[in-house]
Amino acid sequence: MNEKIVLATDDLSIDATIELAEKIGPRVYAVKIHEAYDAVGPGVVVQLKQAGARRVWMDAKLHDIPNTVRLRAKAYAEADIDIISVHASGGIEMMKAAREGAPEAEIYAITVLTSLSPEEAQLIYGRTLEEEVYALARLAKDAGVHGVVCSPQEVAMLAKDPALAGLTFVVPGVRSAGIALNDQKRTALPKEALAAGATHLVIGRQVTTAHDPVHALEQLEQEII
Repeated sequence: MNEKIVLATDDLSIDATIELAEKIGPRVYAVKIHEAYDAVGPGVVVQLKQAGARRVWMDAKLHDIPNTVRLRAKAYAEADIDIISVHASGGIEMMKAAREGAPEAEIYAITVLTSLSPEEAQLIYGRTLEEEVYALARLAKDAGVHGVVCSPQEVAMLAKDPALAGLTFVVPGVRSAGIALNDQKRTALPKEALAAGATHLVIGRQVTTAHDPVHALEQLEQEII
């Protein structure tokens, strides 16, 4: 098994998601879902775990008033979801509410989406991308969540900061050489991201759209040894 890889199953049908969980679920840290839960509801979590998924991550990206987030997190926890994502920009009290709603789940806070360019981030947040990522990571730390989600281009800055010690750093936007970037803007090679301080890599289409997903995962595992 590989504790460093989170399998993202976006855009897959329910049947394809379950099939991947059977083939790959026992070998990765977690299977990340969103559309599958929307389509099937809580029952998909049972299906995924029966298929072999060790953990199920509901990529809800919660961002609302604290009480609403508390209730949504509670509902996901009752569905046996193991990991829930929230937006750090929702603030400390909102992130604490997610922890209260799902005390046994891992809560990961999104900093700045990897689809945003530095120029777009500047327009949205009124400060540099790096400044915003760092500020949101500090909020997440203060809220006591388990970790943050950031691009591979910011993870080194966060991982080396003593003020953020104890956080897990989850990094999407990683692709092996020759793999299409799709809608990702701030990317790196998987081995580069791990060397910079990433704890977990979120891997999707590189594996899920491969002709042989198991072989694609094995190639990735060899790459990051």
